[in-house]
Amino acid sequence: MSNFEQKQTPELTVVVIAYNNELYVEEALESLYHQTLKDIEVVVVNDCSKDRTGEIIEEYIADKPNFRVVHLETNSGGCNVPRNTGILHSDSKYVMFLDGDDWYTSNACEVMLNAAKRTGSDIVAGQVIRTNNYETWYKNQIYSRERTNINVREFPELIFDSLSVNKIYKREFLDRNNLRFQEGLHYEDVLFTGQAYFLANSISIIPVPIYYWRVVENAKVKSITNQRQDIKNFINRINSHRFLDKFMIDNGDAIYLSHKNNKFFRHDLRLYVNDYLDVDEDYKAQFHQLIQEYLHENINKYEFIKLAEDLRIICYLLYLGDQAAFEDYIHYLHDLPTKELRITHNGDFYYFKSDMVPKEDQKFLKVTNPKFEIGIDDLQLSENNLKFNSNVDLKSFEDKEVVLYQWELRNKSLKHSIFGKNKDGRIEFDLHNLLPGNYYFYLTINFLGKAKEVLVKYDMLNKMEYIKVESNKYSISTFVNEKNMIGIKNRPHSELTDIYWKTRKRLRKFRSKRNKNKKNNGLLTRAVKKLLYKLPVKKNWVLFESQMGKQYSDNPKYIYEELKNSNKNYKYIWSCENVNEFPVEGNVTKVKRGSLKHYYYMTRSKYWVDNQGISHLAPKKKEQIYLQTWHGTPLKKMGADKDNATPAEMKKLQSQTKNWNYFISPNPYSTKIFKKAFKYTGNVLETGYPRNDLLVQQPEQIKKKVKNHFNIPEGKKVILYAPTFRDWNENSYFDTLRDINKLSKEINDDTIVLLRLHYLLASKISQIQLPGHIINASSYSDIQELYLITDILITDYSSVMFDYAVLKRPIIFYCYDLDEYLYYRGMYFDLKEDAPGPICTNLEEVLQFIRQPEQLDAYKNKLEQFSKTYCGIEDGQASKRVIEQVFK
Repeated sequence: MSNFEQKQTPELTVVVIAYNNELYVEEALESLYHQTLKDIEVVVVNDCSKDRTGEIIEEYIADKPNFRVVHLETNSGGCNVPRNTGILHSDSKYVMFLDGDDWYTSNACEVMLNAAKRTGSDIVAGQVIRTNNYETWYKNQIYSRERTNINVREFPELIFDSLSVNKIYKREFLDRNNLRFQEGLHYEDVLFTGQAYFLANSISIIPVPIYYWRVVENAKVKSITNQRQDIKNFINRINSHRFLDKFMIDNGDAIYLSHKNNKFFRHDLRLYVNDYLDVDEDYKAQFHQLIQEYLHENINKYEFIKLAEDLRIICYLLYLGDQAAFEDYIHYLHDLPTKELRITHNGDFYYFKSDMVPKEDQKFLKVTNPKFEIGIDDLQLSENNLKFNSNVDLKSFEDKEVVLYQWELRNKSLKHSIFGKNKDGRIEFDLHNLLPGNYYFYLTINFLGKAKEVLVKYDMLNKMEYIKVESNKYSISTFVNEKNMIGIKNRPHSELTDIYWKTRKRLRKFRSKRNKNKKNNGLLTRAVKKLLYKLPVKKNWVLFESQMGKQYSDNPKYIYEELKNSNKNYKYIWSCENVNEFPVEGNVTKVKRGSLKHYYYMTRSKYWVDNQGISHLAPKKKEQIYLQTWHGTPLKKMGADKDNATPAEMKKLQSQTKNWNYFISPNPYSTKIFKKAFKYTGNVLETGYPRNDLLVQQPEQIKKKVKNHFNIPEGKKVILYAPTFRDWNENSYFDTLRDINKLSKEINDDTIVLLRLHYLLASKISQIQLPGHIINASSYSDIQELYLITDILITDYSSVMFDYAVLKRPIIFYCYDLDEYLYYRGMYFDLKEDAPGPICTNLEEVLQFIRQPEQLDAYKNKLEQFSKTYCGIEDGQASKRVIEQVFK
């Protein structure tokens, strides 16, 4: 050990670890010696190297008093012991780490120390440059901008950077939390950095490169990271994640495991999958056993849904334990033959077939664009014809008979196409109407009615011949352009060329004039809006809107009707999507939503009453009052409470909430959630919902009106089926239709089912002929009126359960995808525990309760308590209370 002069301890210690780094360790030390910050302490720990690493270190630091070395007597087998040893031999306020085959940028220490002192953060992270033959900026998105004194819980993307070496740590922070590298564990950074993130009070990120990470793929002695073809390496990687999983759960941070798992899928697991074709059968067998065990420990399979398609399928097949299908999929990705034909169709989409997958999980194996190869040969080109043999080879496709093809030559600039005719596999194009210019090949592949258009490129073909044909008028040739696109080039000779370009010039002039007119119309509209905005606000004008103008319903409707019946001197305006079919009654002005007339009334009305959000349609003036009634008691996570809420979404939400003067809440439970989720600090009117006044009063004339509307005879039992909207699952609508068809066949003639889909799907269902006993009630404007004639409600995660509970009538919960829904949307309470009715996971269970409704009596006490909690304020007077507090 070299002598170390006694003097005041520097503020920063850099711990350098080295093992058999004789080729690189001097460069690492050199990068520290030439730092712009000179007052640093460097502790080098030599992990019992077998080469000249120790000698090189001793020689280099001999005349450098701020450098010292610790030689370990036995090799530790990893980075943990050397780093912990370095920490033990340091006395500075801050610590950084450097590996012996990497190096720092020249100002790394100065930049990091200044940032740590300026922010006061426990950890400061800087950018890494990964270098081999070229440089890659590591985790660039995390370091896109400076972030000061954040917490990993508000920026969980930080978990993706699990390196320890690009950070500066407060020594006091490490000691206070007894935070050291766990000895005996490889991939120690995963655990150490993860623990540090969740223990830190604050973290700062600086978008400045400070660390060069050298990747030497073909080194004689490979680093731990590059020993992936040894199964022990994978075991170590899994174990490091297991330790971090346990820490996060014990620390109360299990909710963030999905972010950590996302990093595991996209980075850690991906590395081993990439090497899969190069390992032996024994490795593969152990790999599948290990990964299946781990994927079933603390991972929800719905986390796979958000991954890229190939990784989603990979993860699910590993989760399933189907090694044969997994290996076929790896072959499929690498354009290698598969042992079985795996691409098949289930009626809704293509998926990669596994004999082990349950039907409801086929979505995890969905294949959006099946792979194919295009073959073209025996190409013949003449003045008037283009002919070639065509073959489209669909990779691993189970049923190729259902696939149709259409070849096309398309001139994009002239918007002209010529379609090929298929004659026994030979494609023929009639070129008589070929215009001057470039025509590109397009191929439309129709998979069971679902068309996919492909711009054909040279690398998709097995071959493409160059042919040129000359005539007196023009020359035609095949071509490949700089973007690898292929097609036919038609070049007229001089006289025709002049005519062609004159025509093109006139066409461009016409298009320019048309675009100018559109622009002028936009400028005129903006000018008119500017003038309208200057008009004074009318104190007795009230503008209403419900469900973005799609319905005359909900809280705005009942506030309007109470105002109308109170004989107050107000002018009423309703915003509508379809003015001619909007069923509002009374002396009211109807305006089309988003029109100039609508803008006029928005800028002039003192009161806005809405249940979604309208402040983006016109700027609100100070003297205007915006009453936000909202549209339901919160069940699913929303606003700031959503796990995946993006900054753009929160900015959009804030642009609405800042304009609200009053917000209606139906109960104390909702008030607390609304304030937090919307970050709303304005006036909350805890009045109950105006729309529920009808359910308390239960007027007979409304019941009679609804039954007459749907031609429901007296004595018929009415079931209302009202499933919610699943914005992540495009096929849920078809699942509902299948259930409705089965329901229709099973219920008795004394029962009618009213189907009430989410308002965003109402127009979709109107195009379909429903089976017997089923009535489409999706377009009926007011669901509150439907409740009045309903004997049993069937729903899932819709807030209709809260309003319907006012009536204290039976509710059946049909939750066939509860775990999936919880993953995507989350909930504010435990539906399994608190549901005021049975939770059914399949349609047969639902039918059992319909056939024997007396079984629903067992839930009366839960329904009573549920109604008391969420409907306790409802007394039929909510509309009056709102009017008294707002319309003064």
